[in-house]
Amino acid sequence: MHHAFAIVVVSLLLVGCATKTEKKKQSNILEKPKVASPFEQLSLATPQKKVYEDVDKFILIEGSKCVQHNNGRDAATILHWIEMPNYVNSGTVVLNGWDLRYLQKDREINAMRADITHSKLVKNAASTLLMFEAQGKLEDQDRNDAYEFCVFYTAFGYRSSWFDATIEGDYNGIEASAVLQNKNLGAVATLENTGSKGMLKGNDAIAIMPRGFDFQFTDAFECEFRLLPCKWADRTDYRLLQVAYSLSQANVSDNPYWVTQTIFKDNDYRIHHVKTRAALIRGSSVKLRPDFLPLNPRSRNASDCRKNTSGNVRTQTFRINDLLYDYAVPMLTGWDLSYECGHQRVQRAGIWIHDIHFYPHSRSMEYKVSSILNNQDGTPSFNTSHRITVMGLNRLLPPAEHRVPEINIKIREQ
Repeated sequence: MHHAFAIVVVSLLLVGCATKTEKKKQSNILEKPKVASPFEQLSLATPQKKVYEDVDKFILIEGSKCVQHNNGRDAATILHWIEMPNYVNSGTVVLNGWDLRYLQKDREINAMRADITHSKLVKNAASTLLMFEAQGKLEDQDRNDAYEFCVFYTAFGYRSSWFDATIEGDYNGIEASAVLQNKNLGAVATLENTGSKGMLKGNDAIAIMPRGFDFQFTDAFECEFRLLPCKWADRTDYRLLQVAYSLSQANVSDNPYWVTQTIFKDNDYRIHHVKTRAALIRGSSVKLRPDFLPLNPRSRNASDCRKNTSGNVRTQTFRINDLLYDYAVPMLTGWDLSYECGHQRVQRAGIWIHDIHFYPHSRSMEYKVSSILNNQDGTPSFNTSHRITVMGLNRLLPPAEHRVPEINIKIREQ
């Protein structure tokens, strides 16, 4: 009996250990999200919304797509396709928002990125697809934490015979040279771009379309409590106070010219790298209603600090009137996110526009903008602001293939 009792006890202990081991394995599986392969991403359609369509001429679509990534050692990549009507033979995509969040806990930040790296309209006899690749990154010092990246886009396509409009730099985008922002240059980094000489002719106008940003603090000596010894060129991370982006443009003679200003800082000014990406569309059909967001660096001593206010997603509705265009495309060309109570660790950060409505008869547009910046506790509150630049497209006179043929009838005199 004693032996039998001992066998039962040992068996129960082994079952208990096996159950704990199995639970631990399941827990580890949950902590490491499965990363979808490029084929899996392209084989699955993602819900999208048709904002407006003038059949046989123009279509405007909005949507979003998210992917989870196991760590910050490399970027999270999204491959996506948008089905377009067969009449579309020209089109592209605009980066109109982003959302980055750690899946387990908040962290200090080394790098943040949201970038549409490639875009291409693929057309054959059976279908027309607008395909793009987006990359996002949320990186700390150790680069071991899983995170999620969501891209928010607005895509448009048109039959080119109705418009004088040409898209430039569509596949790779136009990348600004990397900037090393030193402390003595201040908190606002400035990147300048100039298009090709003679690109604009006659009544041509140009619109610069935002495609992405990439911020990263430079490596420096930062010795934290850990097992491995510190190195002089260790990857550094800091708490975040403010991250901001503002794109503006002007035309100098017949050359397009645009400037991107950014902020990426904690309570102090830190040396960091900045990269941005854009594409452009030009022609006599292109119109522009610009709006500029001035960037003001925040300090640690904020007078409007609200420590007990929840930092949840904030959504607002806006309306733009007097759009004297046949069609209008909203572009998120300015945004500014900052904590109210000094720098904090980051759990989630993002800003995006959505629920776009275009009303051609009343010459107006409505949209919503959502934003978030919080730590693991969801506090303190945050400040948010944005700017929308509207790109307009006006039709030409009906092209030859759409004109009603003239019918001449000659009556013979008797």
